[in-house]
Amino acid sequence: MTAIADLPPSVWTDFVALFRGERLGSGIAREVFVLRTDPTKVVKIEIADRSFQNVMEWTTWHDLKATKHAKYLAPCHWISPCGVVLIQERARPLTPEHENVRLPSFLTDTKRANYGVLNGRVVALDYGTNLAISDGAFASKLRKPEWWDL
Repeated sequence: MTAIADLPPSVWTDFVALFRGERLGSGIAREVFVLRTDPTKVVKIEIADRSFQNVMEWTTWHDLKATKHAKYLAPCHWISPCGVVLIQERARPLTPEHENVRLPSFLTDTKRANYGVLNGRVVALDYGTNLAISDGAFASKLRKPEWWDL
């Protein structure tokens, strides 16, 4: 039997193309694509060594999904064993009607592009760096995101 690592690059390219749809964006540590097999989801691929943003997002979601804070986070559905690939719910872009939203202060990366609308509410799409662990989500207060003041 052939080891996965011994497969030719063309197999890897085709395999990735099977799941990776339209590129939605990228950041310092990850690229985000529509999941070709389910366009209601996105695929986040780690491109930077040791950033662990997918792992942090997965952990944060699972720690908070049964709490009042879950409504502020785009749900995570699956993570690869080493954390390089994450599948998350896809949200719509923000619109001006969402400008008076308040978000928990443990969500620190408040760029507009890091938020979207899911089921009529604003959710964080990129929360791979956050203060939920260090500050404690339950002590977090709501605040107005700075991107509405631009």
